[in-house]
Order: sequence, then structure tokens, then C-alpha cells
Amino acid sequence: MENTTHTATSSGIIELCKSNWRTTSTLFATLLACVVLLTLLGHKPLTNWDEGIYAEISREMLSGSVLVPHWNYQPWFEKPPLMLWLTATFFKLFGVHEFWARAGSALSGVAIVVLLHAWLARRNDILAAWISTLILLSTFGFLHVCRVGEMDVLLSLGCCIAIIGLTAIQNHTPSGWYLFWCGLATALMTKGAASITLIVAAIIFAAIERWNLTRLTRQFWLALSLFLLLVLPWHLYMFHRFGSAFLAEYLGLHVLTRTTHQIEDHITHWWYYLWVLLISAAPFVLLYPWAILGGLRRKEFRAWAIFSLVVLCFFTVVQTRLPHYIAPIYPALAALTAVFLADTLRELQRKRQQSPKTFWLSVSAITAAICIASALLTSSPRKKLHQAKVGPDVVNAEKESIQLLRDVFSHPQPISGPLLTWWEGDERSIATSIFYARRPVQQIQIQPLPANVPTDKYLFHPVTLDDVLASGPRIILLDRYLVLQIPDRFSYDRIISGQSMEIGTIRRR
Repeated sequence: MENTTHTATSSGIIELCKSNWRTTSTLFATLLACVVLLTLLGHKPLTNWDEGIYAEISREMLSGSVLVPHWNYQPWFEKPPLMLWLTATFFKLFGVHEFWARAGSALSGVAIVVLLHAWLARRNDILAAWISTLILLSTFGFLHVCRVGEMDVLLSLGCCIAIIGLTAIQNHTPSGWYLFWCGLATALMTKGAASITLIVAAIIFAAIERWNLTRLTRQFWLALSLFLLLVLPWHLYMFHRFGSAFLAEYLGLHVLTRTTHQIEDHITHWWYYLWVLLISAAPFVLLYPWAILGGLRRKEFRAWAIFSLVVLCFFTVVQTRLPHYIAPIYPALAALTAVFLADTLRELQRKRQQSPKTFWLSVSAITAAICIASALLTSSPRKKLHQAKVGPDVVNAEKESIQLLRDVFSHPQPISGPLLTWWEGDERSIATSIFYARRPVQQIQIQPLPANVPTDKYLFHPVTLDDVLASGPRIILLDRYLVLQIPDRFSYDRIISGQSMEIGTIRRR
């Protein structure tokens, strides 16, 4: 009896020590992820297109409707609002700043690192947990999406939660349904149709594992009800209020059109994402095929492997291809590769019969050298992959415009109304202009547009200067050389000037 009690006590102490070690390990991984992903997060201005658009929508929520996203003070239906709500909350609590425009994405990245680390550590595989952390925090594709104010990392976090739920269900833990449906709700309310990869992966996984109706437990129906409660109200409200206009933009242009056509000059080949992985995930990309094969053979990692393949194949089929679209693949591949590497290294150490200290020092040195060499070799193509699709003159003009707008609108201006913008001969988005001016923006030109000229709300949708000044004077941002082309019937006064851009006030004489 005493021996049994002693054994039970010893087992309890050992388990407690393991639990404390797992907790400590996860805390250190959290600290490392915060240092890597949050440091200098707001030191650069927002970039045009998605980052500037999402930040402005979140800013406009502070003074307008929270349920109906607005951009340039007009209803915006392209994406669900979860990330926008998160960013608007940061703006409300801490102020409108570039750091908080990107914080939702960066903190989602931290959550992914911590989630994978804790999940692998709970399997008593601390080595795999740390390898997954180091892989994610040295994968340039993952680092890039985490440090820009977009939606893909929160989408990825939802997918990770859902896949962990699927794995729990496979291990006969019905409460995993809550993780799956809540993860799917997070993904769907973040980026809408992109969450279909998670649904497809779950269906394929269930088919391969030959799940039957006994899996549809009480927890399944309760979790499904929670999912519907999380996703239906906003969609029903938007459809009730805007009807077909909401569906046309929410599902039409930004789902069907992107799926079937290469739009916005994103012309790529079918193997585009293989190239993205090769230069954004080096050197670990070389291990991905073996890691996926190993994951397919192991029941507890099969869902991760299936999801990785579904993401790669799905976004390859989609005709409009951008590097950040496959962001959800990085955590899944990190988990698979970490387990594969951990098993391989342990087996290698056993065969070599070296002292643990010598072996791990050698492995660390070799790994560091390979990672540094890979980073140097892929540096140039990575820059090209993520650089703006416009010329350097446009990029410099946009950066200069941001600085001028910061200087002018850092304090209240006596002239209200939309900021006017006027430039010719190149394509420049007004996304960041709206954010830094903190007021609506209206593009202008002197002569009316011909009837057949296409317009775009982000890029080119001007009205005549006569029309916009009929209601009073305005502040205008324009190319410096255009000042000489202002007709004599208008009066222009410079406020601030840069090398190629300037801001002034303009009114009728």
C-alpha cells in the first residue's frame, strides 16, 4: 500500500514538473515571438492598397457605423469586418497610429507561434515545439505577412485553431468541435471565401479517416449553433440593408472574378506559389515534401498535411495570385517540418552516439550557416516579390505625399471638406492619402473625362475642378509641375512643398 502511494506521488510530481516545463517553454516562445514581430512595427508609413485601405476603414469606424465598413466615407463590402473591428478597437484604446494598424496582424502571428508551441509541447515534444517556433520566426513569408496590416494572419490563426480541433476530434475528444467551428468562424469573419480551404480540408480529412455519423455528437450541434451565431447576424444585416449591392461586391468581384480571371495586372504562372515558397521559406522549403509525406502517414498530423496541400492547390487554381494568399500554409508546414526534423535529429543523435552537447552545438552551427546562406541567396528575389508594381518615381511621390500630409494635418485646418488630389501620367492609389489626411479624398482634373474612360475608386475616379470648388475652397495635394497648369479662374496658395509634391489651398477667384 505504501509502495503504491509512493509511486502515485512520484508520478504526480513528475507530471507537475513536465507541466511547469511546458508552461515555461511556452512563455519563452511568446517572449521571442513578441520581440521578433512587434519590434519597430510602426516605424514605416502605411503602404498603398490593402494596408492603407484596411487602416482607413478601421479609422472611419471610430466616427461612423461599426457594423457597416466605410472607405472614403462610402460603404465598403469587400471583406468581413473581424480584423477591421480589432484594429478599430486598438485605435480607440491607443490612438490612430501605424503600429496599431499592424498590431492585429502581428499579434495574430504571436498567437500562432504560441499556439503551435503549446500544442506540440503538450505532446511532450519540446524539441519539436521549439523547432516550430524557430521555423516560423525565420520564414520570411510568415514574417512579412505578420508585419503588415492585412488580414491573412488572423485568417491563418483561425485555420490553426480549427485544425487542432479536427485532431482532437480524431482522438475521440468531442469538445474539439468547439475549436473547429470557432476557428472556422474566425477565418470566415476575417476573409470570407478564403476560409473555403478549411472546409475542403476538413471534408477530405473526414473522408480519409472514414468518419461516420457517430462523430456528430451533442458537442457538434452546439458548436455549429455557436458558429452560426457568430457569422450569420452580420451577413444577414448587410444583406437586409444593402441587398444585391452587398452580394455583388462581396461575392462577385472579390470572389468569382478573382477566381476566374487574373485581375489588377497580377499576371502569374500556375507554378507561382512554388516559386513563392522557394524564396520565402528557404531553407526549410526543401524539407516540406518529406514533412508532408510524414504527416500523411501519422494520424495526429494528417489534418495539417491535408490542409497544406489544399491551400497550395486551391490558390494555384485561383487565377489572381498574390504572395500573401498562401499565408495559412506557413503554420501548417512549420508544424509538420518541426515534427519531421525533431524525429530525424533524435534518430541521428542515437546513431552517432555523440555527447548531447557536442551534437546539438554542431546541429545549431550548421543550421545557422544554412539559414544565413539561404537568406542571402534569396534576398534579391524576395524584394522583387513584395515590391510595388509601380515605378520608383511613383513610390517616392507616395512617400513624399504621406510626409506632407502628416505635417499639414497633424493639427486642425480652417478649410473643411474633401482633400483634393491631382496628378497625371501615372497610376497612384489614394488609399494612404485618405488615412493621413483624416478626411475624404476626391481626385480632380481640369477637363471632364470622356464617357468611355474606365474609372476605379482606389486609383482613378476624378471630377472636374470647377464642380468640386462650387461649394467652397479646398485643400489640394498635387504634383508641383501642375501648379503652372491651374487656370486663372482659380486662386492657389501654397501651404507646404516637397521635391515633387506640394499641398496648398485652392478656390474660385
